[in-house]
Amino acid sequence: MPYLTESLPLPEHIFSLLRDLIHERLGLNYDVERRDILRDRLAPLVAEHNLDSFMDYYYLLKYDIDSQEEWKRVQTALAVRETYFWREVDQICLAAQELVPAMQKQNPGKPVRIWHAACASGEEPYSMAIALQESGCFERGPIEILGTDFDQVSLRMARDAVYRERSFRTLPPNLRQKYFTEHGNGMTKLKEEIGSKVNFAYLNLMDQTAMQAMSGFDIIFCRNVFIYFSDSTIKLVTDHFYRALKDPGYLFLGAAESLLRVPTHFRFTEMSKCLVYVKNMA
Repeated sequence: MPYLTESLPLPEHIFSLLRDLIHERLGLNYDVERRDILRDRLAPLVAEHNLDSFMDYYYLLKYDIDSQEEWKRVQTALAVRETYFWREVDQICLAAQELVPAMQKQNPGKPVRIWHAACASGEEPYSMAIALQESGCFERGPIEILGTDFDQVSLRMARDAVYRERSFRTLPPNLRQKYFTEHGNGMTKLKEEIGSKVNFAYLNLMDQTAMQAMSGFDIIFCRNVFIYFSDSTIKLVTDHFYRALKDPGYLFLGAAESLLRVPTHFRFTEMSKCLVYVKNMA
């Protein structure tokens, strides 16, 4: 019989194997201090398979011919869905009020393309759509907003666009009233006029083939993601972002994140009190 979920041990040597495998496949970095977090999130999956140890689960993930489906469950178990509307809104406003209007003026009729990587349950790209609507950008020309994530549960939540109260902690009340409707049971739903302006897709940032296919973006948001990555993973993903951006192009990270330790072709600058990484070959 397998160990009870709450008592299933994760010895250090097995933790190292799992940690390295997860880092390779998903980019997530679990140091020794976070061993218990990893154990608690994966233990239910180990128990569901009636396995006796985390080593058995490691073998399943690494060698089983059907492991691709199990990796999707791992992604859901490890996904961080802590986000909310109007988070770090200065960057959103910079894009909606300055960058996008300038792009539309310079290239009239051409779509402005914005990618929100690791978008979780969708609050960030929807915030972008609301800000663009408020600034009148959708009336001036075509805009494409894409949100991607490696967790299918998060993507379903994003497409449903139904949120709990905690997602609205910083959204101005007038915008909530304007763009959302009560959905019952304490839930609130985004109106279709805004929801239809964002598309969502599955994407693992560590999938080299899929990342190489991403191109032609004017702006990329990847916020509060690199705090979970190692420097080597950040370098790998950042290089893909650089290739995916047009010239000029703009990369926004979270306030607690930086590329200072990572060699990059981006130029680091400040715009309207926001820190921005700029691709500009000129």
